Amino acid sequence: MKTRIAATVVACSISALAVAASADTIRATSAFGPNHAIARDFYPTMFTKLEELTDGRWTGQDTPSGLVAPNEMSTGLRDGVTDFGPLLMPYFIAEYPESALVSELSMLGSSPQVVSSAVTEYLVGCEPCQAEFSRNGQVYLGSDTTPLYQLLTTRPVRALDDFKGLKVRSGSPFYAAYIEAMGGVAVQMQSSELFESLSQGVIDATFSSPHEIIANRLGDVIDYVTVIDQGVFNGAAVMTASRLLWDRMDTADRQALAVAAQYGLAEGLAGFDRQVAEVRDQNMVEFITPDPEVIEARDKFNAERLAGAAEVLASRGVTDAQAKVDRYKELIEKWEGLVTPETTPDELAALRDREIWSKVDYATYGQ
Repeated sequence: MKTRIAATVVACSISALAVAASADTIRATSAFGPNHAIARDFYPTMFTKLEELTDGRWTGQDTPSGLVAPNEMSTGLRDGVTDFGPLLMPYFIAEYPESALVSELSMLGSSPQVVSSAVTEYLVGCEPCQAEFSRNGQVYLGSDTTPLYQLLTTRPVRALDDFKGLKVRSGSPFYAAYIEAMGGVAVQMQSSELFESLSQGVIDATFSSPHEIIANRLGDVIDYVTVIDQGVFNGAAVMTASRLLWDRMDTADRQALAVAAQYGLAEGLAGFDRQVAEVRDQNMVEFITPDPEVIEARDKFNAERLAGAAEVLASRGVTDAQAKVDRYKELIEKWEGLVTPETTPDELAALRDREIWSKVDYATYGQ
């Protein structure tokens, strides 16, 4: 009996290895290091689901850093240096003016789950956005959204006067404008440069989600988080495939990848939340409640920025900008009605599939 069981185990193991060996492997580059939720949650969940949906025909392997940097991702995907990676559209604003529209509206939405879903539905249905991805040899499969943005600093910031002259890293024009309106100095740089820049005094702070304290090891250089709740970073098309990969897949496997990406996104958003909770629970930094004048100034900036958003977008080449702003607002309202705090990651993924991806023609999408 023991011999028969052992033989069965060996046979199953050999069979599993044979399936793994015959699977097509997606070469992904999450690009932000092994501690980031993209490497820990987004992509592992997606690849596990992809294997399940394709009966093992497709799998994936991620390189968390080193292969393609975030500011190289657009050409890296186009040229097939990597098959899959996060495209941060505000880093390439001239190439993606239509797709980056959403990042100008970062003040809208109550949660990352709502905003991520609204952004994804907007970009999937936006013909000029799809044309931008197509021109750059990419296929859009979904966006993530960070937790609410706060001010992560090397010295305490409590009042508006504390912003004056503060050198703050910004990841998008929206946040650069906010920093300057508060009296600070906006410094554009990618998040992979944060640790060194903060440790050397090149910058004093970053406008980011507190998950960066874990994701980018900022706990050794950041001592304070001023809680401003200034919207979210929603300009990352974290699920972007190279067109070269997409063309290798039949319609069934394309659909499987798109659906698997929604499960990765939903679990990754929960991963962001877990990292923020870990920062708080372990008292890694001091969280500061700012003076009321800071929140009043935030609200004033957001109202004025939203009122002028169409004009800003038109100056970047976005056509019919106000109609597109209104469309995005409608989608935020739609998803506010669909997503609740009790919605689980699996429920969110299924909801996104039903509301967005079930309506896609995979024979023509991404072409």
